[in-house]
Amino acid sequence: MRNLDAIAVFVEVIRQASFTGAARALHMPLSTVSRKVAELEADLQVRLIDRSHKPLRITEAGQTYFDHCSKGISALSYANQVIRGKQESLAGKLRVTVPPNLAELLFTKPVDSFLRRHPEAQIQVLVSERMLDFVDDRIDLSFRVARPSAPNLVIRKLLTHRHRLCAAPSYLAVHQPPRLPEDLLQHTLIGFNFLSRDKTVWPLRKGKKTFETPFEATLSVNDYLAVKASVRLGTGIGDVPGLMCRDELATGDLVEVLPDWRMPEVSLYAVYAGRTGLSKLARAFLDDVSAHLAPYRSRTASDSLL
Repeated sequence: MRNLDAIAVFVEVIRQASFTGAARALHMPLSTVSRKVAELEADLQVRLIDRSHKPLRITEAGQTYFDHCSKGISALSYANQVIRGKQESLAGKLRVTVPPNLAELLFTKPVDSFLRRHPEAQIQVLVSERMLDFVDDRIDLSFRVARPSAPNLVIRKLLTHRHRLCAAPSYLAVHQPPRLPEDLLQHTLIGFNFLSRDKTVWPLRKGKKTFETPFEATLSVNDYLAVKASVRLGTGIGDVPGLMCRDELATGDLVEVLPDWRMPEVSLYAVYAGRTGLSKLARAFLDDVSAHLAPYRSRTASDSLL
């Protein structure tokens, strides 16, 4: 069997999306982390991580190896905790806020897993666009796509992704794909928008070139799930968060248009009140969510489909 210690170090490097982050999480010198991954690559005779790219980029072989090994490492870690008696049941009620559209995609599985392992725990998930007050609304943990600016908050970045301009193959079969951003204005456009705004802007950038022309969408909706559904039906071209269209882009059910023109990156943050800190229950849940997002973080690092 391969060196389990080296495999665990490699898995943590990918989960943290950096050698430095893995060294900090494992309480291990950075040189040791780098050496163990190098020894693992030599043992496997394959390159797992592209060290020449910043930020860290995982190779195709590395992604396959991580997908298999991370499950095994998690299982071993859980087994060790059970044997050592550290997997005590956590009890109590946890109030969590999550952003719209991402609740089902990112939080359903970790919530299910957490409640199965801690049957005495209760979780109340509040889907909200606005930042709720930790004291007045009795919030334990908040997940946000916009970095809060309020003082006395602890903010932890969980992952970064960017939106994509997408269309269905059926739409592109009867409409000439745009070659320049200006060509978009000749298409049926599906935009995310609020009631207070008449026009939509897609901030596109290619090198030093930018395109931020406001337009009135043919279909305007303030829900990205509805945007994605309309795009999949072939209604037109729409902007969909990378987290939400990853699988469809991989299977070809959706096609990215103007892939060289990119939208700004968007981050997902975990936020909690700094004065009181996280309860044991909230910290355990945050760890579960962070572990669930690990595959998204590794793909974000390579900017493959996020």
